[in-house]
Amino acid sequence: MNILQQELKKGQINKMAKLIGVTPRVLVEEGVEKQFVNTTYVNAMNSIGFNVVMLTLNNPNPTEVFEKCDGFVVTGGSDIDPKWFGETNTGESKEINLDMDILDKLVVEYAAKAKKPMLGICRGIQSINVFMGGTLYQHIGNDHRGILYDHEVHTIKNRLLDFDEKIIVNSYHHQAVKDVAPNMQAIAWHTDGTIEAIIHNELPIIATQWHPEKIPNDEISKLIFNRFKKLVEEGK
Repeated sequence: MNILQQELKKGQINKMAKLIGVTPRVLVEEGVEKQFVNTTYVNAMNSIGFNVVMLTLNNPNPTEVFEKCDGFVVTGGSDIDPKWFGETNTGESKEINLDMDILDKLVVEYAAKAKKPMLGICRGIQSINVFMGGTLYQHIGNDHRGILYDHEVHTIKNRLLDFDEKIIVNSYHHQAVKDVAPNMQAIAWHTDGTIEAIIHNELPIIATQWHPEKIPNDEISKLIFNRFKKLVEEGK
């Protein structure tokens, strides 16, 4: 009898944890491409009781993997190719990786069709918006980069995230949501008008431009992750 069987017999493990598929990002070191997920995303999901699996690029049958997941996190990362929202690259969209774009597209489209919960973070909000039919600003300047915790955001009441009217978050981006995708709703804006969070009008989809996983003990981050947990556990 292995350890898992022993624990099951003792009743200490009475159900399987939900499984969250997390999109990878890519770096190249000494000519070797590596796929990875920042531990902060994993820790955020583990802290609310979820198992995590990294969704790798170029699987021959990605749907087979997606079907095993109860929800998805579309993570931060480099820029999305503007071709996906009908524009040419002005030169300000950088470090584009087509394989990464394609995986994000597949995840977003699958989650929407299967009505599975999805959380987008930073690039993740941009991927969700683009692959649901919206557009981006390719460059909004440097005022949203490298802000550890002094980024003022104003919110409105909505069906999924019960934010205060004004919240303070971080900011690490230079692209942003422009035209919100059909059936998506903007629910938070920086003081300069930049969209900072969106949700779907019906589906269990939440996305923020800031990084809640970088400040996991913040009450705003807890609110986001606990809402995502509830959506996953409800299975709708």
